[in-house]
Amino acid sequence: MLRLYQSNRLEILADRLAELLEAPQGNPLTPETLVVQHPGMARWLSLRLAERLGVCANVEFPLPAAFVWRLLAALLPGLPEHNRFEPGVLTWRVLGQLDALPGEPVLAPLHGYLDPGGGDPDPLKRLQLAQRIAAVFDQYLVYRPDWILAWEAGRPAQPGDEWQAWLWRRLSAAGDAHWVGLQQRLFAALETGELPVGGLPARAAVFGVPTLSPGYLEILQRLGERMELHLFLLNPCRAHWSEIVDPGEKARREVEADGSELYLEVGNPLLASLGRQGRDLFDGLLEVEAETEEGFVAPDTTNLLGRVQADILDLRDPADAEATWALDPGDRSLQFHACHSPTRELEVLYDQLLELFRRDPELAPAQVMVMTPDIDAYAPFIEAVFGEPGDRPAIPYHIADRAAAGEWPLVAACLQLLELPERRLDANRVLALLELPALRRSFRIEGSDLPLIARWIEQTGIRWGIDAEDRAAQGQPAEAENTWRSGLERLLLGYALADEGEGLFQGILPYNGVDGADSARLAGCLLALVDALTGLRQRLQRPRPMAAWVRELGQMLERFFNPEEDEAHQLQRVRAALDTALEQAELAGYQGDLGLAVLRAEFQAQLQAGAGGGGFLGGGVAFCSLAPMRSLPFAAICLLGMDDGAFPREQRPPGFDLMGRRFRFGDRSRRGDDRYLFLETLISARRCLYLSYIGQDQRDNAPLPPSALISELLDYLDQLTAGAARKQLVTHHPLQPFSRHYFQPEGGLFSYSAAMAAAARRLGEAAAALEPLLAQDLPEPQPEWRQIELQQLLYFYANPTRFLLQQRLGIRLEPGEGLLETRDPFGLDFFPRQELAQGLVKQALEGQGGAELEARWRAAGRLPQGNIGARLF
Repeated sequence: MLRLYQSNRLEILADRLAELLEAPQGNPLTPETLVVQHPGMARWLSLRLAERLGVCANVEFPLPAAFVWRLLAALLPGLPEHNRFEPGVLTWRVLGQLDALPGEPVLAPLHGYLDPGGGDPDPLKRLQLAQRIAAVFDQYLVYRPDWILAWEAGRPAQPGDEWQAWLWRRLSAAGDAHWVGLQQRLFAALETGELPVGGLPARAAVFGVPTLSPGYLEILQRLGERMELHLFLLNPCRAHWSEIVDPGEKARREVEADGSELYLEVGNPLLASLGRQGRDLFDGLLEVEAETEEGFVAPDTTNLLGRVQADILDLRDPADAEATWALDPGDRSLQFHACHSPTRELEVLYDQLLELFRRDPELAPAQVMVMTPDIDAYAPFIEAVFGEPGDRPAIPYHIADRAAAGEWPLVAACLQLLELPERRLDANRVLALLELPALRRSFRIEGSDLPLIARWIEQTGIRWGIDAEDRAAQGQPAEAENTWRSGLERLLLGYALADEGEGLFQGILPYNGVDGADSARLAGCLLALVDALTGLRQRLQRPRPMAAWVRELGQMLERFFNPEEDEAHQLQRVRAALDTALEQAELAGYQGDLGLAVLRAEFQAQLQAGAGGGGFLGGGVAFCSLAPMRSLPFAAICLLGMDDGAFPREQRPPGFDLMGRRFRFGDRSRRGDDRYLFLETLISARRCLYLSYIGQDQRDNAPLPPSALISELLDYLDQLTAGAARKQLVTHHPLQPFSRHYFQPEGGLFSYSAAMAAAARRLGEAAAALEPLLAQDLPEPQPEWRQIELQQLLYFYANPTRFLLQQRLGIRLEPGEGLLETRDPFGLDFFPRQELAQGLVKQALEGQGGAELEARWRAAGRLPQGNIGARLF
């Protein structure tokens, strides 16, 4: 039995599912199977079911592809445990074919992709091409099964597909099972009745999946004849809307028809423009024989958001409305905010959320969801604003779905270590690694030791490079000064010759800042770290098979990290990514050697593929990217970063993607998926939909356009309100949060920050009211000030303000902590130049040459590179 449930509210679908699950299956120990699109949906659904049923246990939440593969494994004998045509495995199989690509004329396009210049193919480019080919073939399997069957039968499927057909036949020659072949086997077994008894579960449900391919729908229909299968789908419209077209498409068709009557209907412009993907799904369901149950609920039309949702639900066109909608100044259900930067977006959002909570005391932070197209780009700003609210009330929050490298420091550190052979080993890079407690523990370095290490690095002149040979390998002069070897030699020699003065020892100038057993121990720990980085850098340069890479990186984790219990999961994530890459390579039978660039790209791909598995609905305001919690209902939904070009996201298919040239009913696209996601978000907000974008340039305040979807929504609202929407609903915010406009009764802007109010008030005061730095004249100078030396005079004229503060007032403004200098010295600043000149003059007066002084300065790494130091004067 196949049964379809439709509603414009996901809560109603979840409650209907809960009623269904209250009736137990035959075996109470049999788990329930609920197919969902994303783990975020699984999290929300489990909480909803637990709220309705008291407990949610013994429930599995597979994704659609995993669910179908599990069913095929249960129904078809001899099905392998792993799918060798899964994109991750298929990438390695394609890479193996590209490594030994013959020079046949039919493969000329492939050779052109690999190396347009005719030289040796870049290994990284070869992997990237393999990834794109695997992704395209995966789409063919789902949406073009007829092409796959034609290629395997030796026939062309489309013009220009010769090399793809050749490659596919090579991949399928071993007879491995793939989606199209398994689908054919399943349909044949269903027709002959050769399916095993008990192979299917008694009951399963597909919940909230926004799209299903035609082949997937056909499988569900066939399986629904032999099992209890329920489809719970979010439908934005209760009317029949499969025939509507958006206004642009309607105009194009009418022009092409030369005035012929086409009887095209737009229905609701928003639904027609944004809902193509859902329209194709529900149009395809019309051909599926299924019992249907509807649970549509009319929204509250007392506010603007509810009116828009009601128009979509009932397929109404605002152009046909008898009267325009009168905007209520107190209606905050639809908000548009134009800011200057992501930071300002978050600052404005914070105040707007506080205002929402004030207006609606029943609204809790957990009922607010904030989504953005790129959560990793916005995460630092979220933590800066919401993590440090200042004098404003704190709002609990959590960030979900971040990339592993952005969320976990040890994962990011592993990626940095893998970049060692391709980047300079400079002072700041090593200090950044030392910020990690897990790495410091491995080398017995304490956090309190970091300022001393930074001072050693700066004063011994360490800039970048291991030694002169390393510099030469990177195309720079083979100078030993300012390298790690020269600086560490100075440290160790300074400890060994602590009482020997400042003379050179075999061309090395001892550094006299290492004294005592603790300093000696710390210098040895720093030397051990640099030696370990040097050795790792050398080992990473050798290509090797994937299994050898996994062993090497496992040893790297053991050597460089000593995690505590709450950090161990980060390294486990790294090991899991490496194990997955190795498993896929072995499953594909790939035995070739991989360079570091290829290994790192694959490692990053595995980390990205495994992201987004947790952290959803963890309490407080939920921040995440757009896909994980799409269509989930929240009282307030906020979309940030809705800039022009950022959303809908652009996805340009490769030139060899034949699907991009020949669109078919049911095909998916990134742009169409994003448009439907926006529509789902629009109907899922219960009390407020908040839209924010960068609408003004930070440099000249020039207006910047929002996302095309926001423009379409504003066009719709203008039509609904007789052109009043853009003027009244879009709020343009100042560049600074302390602008006086936030603290004036008129204008509609506001802020909850007392500190910003004080800053705005201070800026508004007259300049005459500002207190001078010196309340009275300086006293007469003391006798020691009546005679000055030349050096003091030069110091005064170099910076009079600094001289006044430091020498006369005793105020020393120390510079804040910053990055160390990593560039080679190519000149001397004023004061080092004066110091060197005085030293040379002094030695000349004593009858000595300047060679020794220059040698000491060069050994200390203070002179410019090359031979220009001796000719400075």
